Amino acid sequence: MPSILGVHLLPSTGEFTYDTVAYEGQRLGGAMLPINTYYAPGGSKTDYSYAIDQLQAAHPECATVSIVCSWFANSLEAASCQVYPGTTYPGGTFAPLAGGSDEWRVSGLNQNSSGLIALPSLPGGAAAYGGTPSDQSVVRCIRDLKARGFKVVFYPLLLMTASGYPWRGLITHSPDISSAATSAVDAFLGSATTPEFTPDSANLTVAYSGSPTDYAYRRMILHYAWLCTVAGGVNLFMLGSELRGLETIRGPAWTPAGTTDGSGHAVWDYPFVAGLAQLASDVRSVFDGQGLTKNLSTLSNLVAYSADWSDWMGFQHPGANGQWPHLDALWASPNIDFVGFDNYLPLSDWTTGDGGLDAVNWLSPAPSGAWPPPSSTMSGLGLFGAPTIYSLPYLKANIEGGEKFNWFYNDGNNGGQGLDPNGSDLVVSLPEGDRLAQARSPYAAGQQLLANKQLRWWWNNTHQAIYDDGDGAGWSPHGPPTEWAPQSKSICFIEYGFPACNKATNQPNVFFDPKSSGSATPYWSIWRAVPGGGYQPQQDDTIAGLALQAIYEYWNGDGNNAASSAGVAMVQFAFSCVWNWDARPFPTFPQLASVWADAGDWATGDWLNGAGPALPPPAPSPPPTPGTYASFPTLATLGWSTHVRPKFGTDVADHASG
Repeated sequence: MPSILGVHLLPSTGEFTYDTVAYEGQRLGGAMLPINTYYAPGGSKTDYSYAIDQLQAAHPECATVSIVCSWFANSLEAASCQVYPGTTYPGGTFAPLAGGSDEWRVSGLNQNSSGLIALPSLPGGAAAYGGTPSDQSVVRCIRDLKARGFKVVFYPLLLMTASGYPWRGLITHSPDISSAATSAVDAFLGSATTPEFTPDSANLTVAYSGSPTDYAYRRMILHYAWLCTVAGGVNLFMLGSELRGLETIRGPAWTPAGTTDGSGHAVWDYPFVAGLAQLASDVRSVFDGQGLTKNLSTLSNLVAYSADWSDWMGFQHPGANGQWPHLDALWASPNIDFVGFDNYLPLSDWTTGDGGLDAVNWLSPAPSGAWPPPSSTMSGLGLFGAPTIYSLPYLKANIEGGEKFNWFYNDGNNGGQGLDPNGSDLVVSLPEGDRLAQARSPYAAGQQLLANKQLRWWWNNTHQAIYDDGDGAGWSPHGPPTEWAPQSKSICFIEYGFPACNKATNQPNVFFDPKSSGSATPYWSIWRAVPGGGYQPQQDDTIAGLALQAIYEYWNGDGNNAASSAGVAMVQFAFSCVWNWDARPFPTFPQLASVWADAGDWATGDWLNGAGPALPPPAPSPPPTPGTYASFPTLATLGWSTHVRPKFGTDVADHASG
């Protein structure tokens, strides 16, 4: 079983999914039914409580839990995108099972508030998402996790309700480099201010005196900053994550060279980055005003933002012939405590058939000496034994090596599913362009900023924009350094994880979700035929577990994590959390597909629940009806490989690793 120091708690939705108090709910015109005690029906202990018991039993080494809590965003156009909390119980009723009455409360709203934006439904009528967790459930969750001894991260997340359920990183405005672009960012952020929020400790919520239908991003973030103060504080508060399209909107003053500030640093006009820096200052003022001062020694009351792995160190604007370190102004902010990014960088480039160039170069010496390595040596791995993707040394060699470190693909889209071009007659997730041909390109001198895995160089050095200014040097560093001070703060992999899917390490950032336009499986991954026709991704728990162990060992046991002379660690792993642990306990989730629309995504998803050995679950009271749940025998192979046959409505997951 892989070692896990932190997890993100999902599903991020469900009005009382995170609660320690048992609730029942009634949708308009429906019956009053229990809504967070599915694991032990009739009992008072909630699903969340059982799920955290299971986490502590399976991973006693886990020290951090990140509570992921969602609002919704309904457009990819920043100027018109509304950011709002939602409930699947509009006009409904809630009550604790122990008696009394209660309501869904989020930022001054309840289930009967006028102006609520309806959540979409899937074909067949099921809700696409659960509702935003109610404020009181979030407060009780934070307090419970702290009482159990966990460090707590609060992680607000946008879920998209726009057509096709796209990735939140696609919210943007075009064209940019205009005052209209800045106005679009301002509209997305909204005008909520810290004095408009009042903590309500009696009802475990936060009142909001602004317009109740002012649905914008600042309201979401400031609401939760205040709510965390009601809970007594958290170790790390996130300003959000992966808002790449917003981060890279350029204001009217943007030029390739930018401007120089009073300290001689290069700065550029990125209005959303400036908006995040202002939010960091506002959250800091909220915490400080409530006596929750920053403490880096105890890792308490800290603030961060998490960029996408693809642009954490800079962005290449289409047609601009260069890359700009657009987030350096945020990373340098005194109110941002870590350089955060969601680390879904590839750990392999393994094809069907014999494995491709990585197998060919398995025994070749790894590059050494000055960077970049020449084309003749850049693909060497320096490994021993028979080539296989199921090699811990191979996966570790690609953490600071391989693609996006020593070489890159000019293009390489994921082209959907089709017959394997390598002639195996398998159906695979088809790579395109250079990736299909494995036509690898070398970097040029001075281009470390372009290599997403060059975090050691990034941390130790100042940064300049890299672009072609017509001087004949091509893409090369230009201008003064940015505001980033080398070794000034640690890097955190706020998210990392791997789908339980064939060849997951080729492209760990993708996830199979049939309702989403962003649904995909990793390059070269195999799809299997299913009864009744069609194909589904092939499950593979082994590669996902190996990859998690590779990252943990590389940064925590192999001597690769440097520190500055002031004692600042290059990588702060305390807040590097695996995606994900679910608050819906296994095996109730994913078996109850009639309750949860995402149950069918579990088999090849990033869930840790159920991916380890078959530990006896905590005994519920009263126990479930005999025969309700399947058994999960342990395979007599690798210790964390398990043969799982959950009862899906579509088909059983019949692939076993090991």
